[in-house]
Amino acid sequence: MSPTVLHIAPHPDDEALGSPGALLHLVDRGWRVVSVIASLGFPSQWERRRAEAEEAARRAHFVPLFFDPPLDLSLRDDLAHAAARVEGALPGLMAAYDVAVVVSPSPHDVHHGHEAVARGVQRALASLPAPTPVRWWMWGIWGDLPAPNVFFPFGEKDAARLLHILEAYEGELERNDYRRLLTGRASANAALGSERVFGFGTPRASALPYAEVLTEVRRVGHRWMASRAHLLDEGPLPDERFDVDLTAWLDAPSVRQLVGPIREVLDENAG
Repeated sequence: MSPTVLHIAPHPDDEALGSPGALLHLVDRGWRVVSVIASLGFPSQWERRRAEAEEAARRAHFVPLFFDPPLDLSLRDDLAHAAARVEGALPGLMAAYDVAVVVSPSPHDVHHGHEAVARGVQRALASLPAPTPVRWWMWGIWGDLPAPNVFFPFGEKDAARLLHILEAYEGELERNDYRRLLTGRASANAALGSERVFGFGTPRASALPYAEVLTEVRRVGHRWMASRAHLLDEGPLPDERFDVDLTAWLDAPSVRQLVGPIREVLDENAG
């Protein structure tokens, strides 16, 4: 059976923005990518956003799954309940698909919905019987990762494929052209990612024009241990390479929790 990565997207299009290059690379290498869409926005958007997510999954060759009913992830919603639903669903999904890697936003991704989903993932993974070989990859969209340790460079052809997947989200791109985010952030990561992952002063790890960075951890005992810096293609690392303790960061309250949430538009016609 093909190895499986389970991606948890708080919203439709997060799977096309968080770490799509790494996911598509795994598909190319024979992995199965199960793309779980947690919410569908406002009820009036559900039909449109589900159709867009299904089309994006078709273009990416992902296996799409949808929370039923979708999570409510607005500021006015019960975000603790949303996190609990993710926590409750994840172990069963992991067992059903024999998951080797779980991918999600980090619990410090600033957006309240992203953080709620990530906290659910964190608690679910912490509850698994030890020892577990499952790795957790985190990406950042609204809040940058402070300690990335995985670097994945890619070229123009891959960027075109990623844009094609993202363009399935016509309604979201009409509101905000996230294509600029996809290529702009990947360009910035190509310039800064080598030093952020491998250490300041490190020579550029790749001449390719784009890159993604991720933070990879495993649960070891009661600690969240990060792997040493590596390229994505280095593959699964032995236990002794997970020797950087990120527990304090992961368990800490996010900046959003400390200073309060960013404003949110609650008009269903706004996107």
